[in-house]
Amino acid sequence: MNRGLYINATSLATNQKKLEVLTNNLANVNTAGFKKDMSLTETFPEKLLAKINGQRSRPRLRGENQIEYETNGQVHRASTSNGYFVVQTPMGNSYVKDIRFIIDDEGYLRTFYQDNTDEYKTDYENYVTDNQGNPIQGAGENIEDLSQGIVYYPPSHVVGTMSAGLKFQKNVTDFTQGNISETGGTYDLALNASGFFKVADEEGNIYYTRDGSFTINQDGMLTTSTGEPLQGIDGNIYIEGNQVSIDTDGGVIVDGDIIGFLDIVDLENREFLRKIGDNQYQMAEGVEAEEVPYEGEVLQGYLESSNVNAIQEMVEMITLLREYEAGQKAIRAQDEMLEKASNEIGRI
Repeated sequence: MNRGLYINATSLATNQKKLEVLTNNLANVNTAGFKKDMSLTETFPEKLLAKINGQRSRPRLRGENQIEYETNGQVHRASTSNGYFVVQTPMGNSYVKDIRFIIDDEGYLRTFYQDNTDEYKTDYENYVTDNQGNPIQGAGENIEDLSQGIVYYPPSHVVGTMSAGLKFQKNVTDFTQGNISETGGTYDLALNASGFFKVADEEGNIYYTRDGSFTINQDGMLTTSTGEPLQGIDGNIYIEGNQVSIDTDGGVIVDGDIIGFLDIVDLENREFLRKIGDNQYQMAEGVEAEEVPYEGEVLQGYLESSNVNAIQEMVEMITLLREYEAGQKAIRAQDEMLEKASNEIGRI
């Protein structure tokens, strides 16, 4: 297949998925407590490009190329002009001339991203490897010397690298605080800091939500708008009385008596939260929730708005549509060139 066609096709497919994320954000612009999603993309692995029928010569000796190295806090950056750094990806090794990495909790050199609290994360990220494809541990090492030693120098018939295009990597949820607006509702609750209400289903599975639009069911139990019980520290909360108030500590007061406390927590590993619908989250399969105490306040009679900025999302959508149109034009041009090659040049 013509490589230009393939690269542009992957761009169109990626932009289509990014557009789906944007439209879902816009559809929930008025949903209480909704947190927008952001799309992360990455290129396919950079593969070495060699001369056709090139002679296989011996690899260059190490030490002939000095790398450029700098560090900024936890982030290390290295670049090389003659050789390549090797990164292990799920789709094979990638050869790059410039690399940014951190040292993870186990001491390995890995690529990274930053969450909305600017904390560095390495889950689902790639390992930097040596020439034998082994992940490198750098804890306690001189990282500059280590980076110099792992540069791969290919044979002389290798002339560069090429990529097969772009792919959609994953969604990342932006948990930044939305605006808090007053509603006056008795069971409308908002959190003014990082944290989650805990809810449960009939089977006892625990979910997390920022949507504080709660209600009372026919049994007097405090539930979400879709019927899941809101969890208290001692279990489900039943309201039997007329005067109901909820203080800033999450204490539920009915007719002057405290009947329980809302179970509100924050999560150290909230990057593993996955949306399951109804504005609720569940931990990824095989991951235990790292719950820590909630440090903010509970506001009764208020709701947190969605953190989606409709104007920014619309601007990004227009940009995506322009990119999609440009990709279509590039594919059309490639197709026309292939048509000329097969119909006109073939007659000569």
